[in-house]
Amino acid sequence: MRRIRGIILAPEGINGSICGTRDSVQKVLEFIRADSRLKGLRQTESPAGPEDEIIHHGHSSKSPLGAGDDAPFRWDHVRVKLKKEVVTLGVPGISPAKKVGKYANPREWNALLSDPDTMVVDVRNSYETRIGRFKGAIDPHTSAFREFPSWVEKNLFMHQSNSVISGEQKRSFQENFMDEKEKLNFGKGQIPRRVAMYCTGGIRCEKATSFLMSKGFEEVYHLEGGILKYLEEVPPSESLWEGECFVFDKRVSVEHGLKQGTYKLCYACKKPVNDADVLSAEWEYGVSCPHCYTAKSEEEKARARARQRQFEMWGVVGGPDKGVPPSQRGKNQKSGPFHISRSL
Repeated sequence: MRRIRGIILAPEGINGSICGTRDSVQKVLEFIRADSRLKGLRQTESPAGPEDEIIHHGHSSKSPLGAGDDAPFRWDHVRVKLKKEVVTLGVPGISPAKKVGKYANPREWNALLSDPDTMVVDVRNSYETRIGRFKGAIDPHTSAFREFPSWVEKNLFMHQSNSVISGEQKRSFQENFMDEKEKLNFGKGQIPRRVAMYCTGGIRCEKATSFLMSKGFEEVYHLEGGILKYLEEVPPSESLWEGECFVFDKRVSVEHGLKQGTYKLCYACKKPVNDADVLSAEWEYGVSCPHCYTAKSEEEKARARARQRQFEMWGVVGGPDKGVPPSQRGKNQKSGPFHISRSL
């Protein structure tokens, strides 16, 4: 095994990312599946070449973190976290293992997207939906998954499958969450009885279906394997996906075929940025971007500049003695003039 990003274990299941040769990855999967509680485990594969190997290992001169510190897969340690939930919804009693919606594979998903009687909801966060989503999907504009339940309570107004919302509620929902085409398909005052949801890898949307079913929704679907499986299997000529898909590793975003996308990462807020963002006056490498500039105080920006200087000077945040026993400190200091940060 070469890299393990981290594994999360919770009463409802397991989630994680691993990287290595096909044989070594297969051995890990066989070990995990040997546990009867984890049978039926789903996986998504992304082939990695020599250049991807370097990226995933994290040894990059452009990284504002220490070499390997921001790598999605690390060779030097393995972390297994025990959590109450794989993804935090914050609603007790909701478990996909007990009740879950219907799975729609990538080939079936287009039919749901094209059905005017189906409401399609993106359960990801706003910084993810900003760079890509399915055509016609509703964006709840949440900043964290735990906000999804309150969005449902406030905007779907449906506790029974045949409930009808008021004209005022309908207008509010349309104005906040639907474009012109979606408004035409919304119906005459009644929210569609069929709801389909999706997310990056199929974890959040699976749990979201469990929550909606607990609220009385009867016909609920979710994209099996998430956007990643869809982009892996559905060719661009047949795809209804628009934009790129944000991923939680150094690729930042992927396109069809799971090819690395065009977005970069703001290391200050961990959100995706494009070329136009980098040209903005609010962009400062390792300090801020147009999406977090106003949200960060001057004190926070000063700390970020100091962190960036540490990396540019020593190649690691925290200085050359980071992680070094007290008796050995001071022996790793670089000689010669210090490099002045470009962020000043």
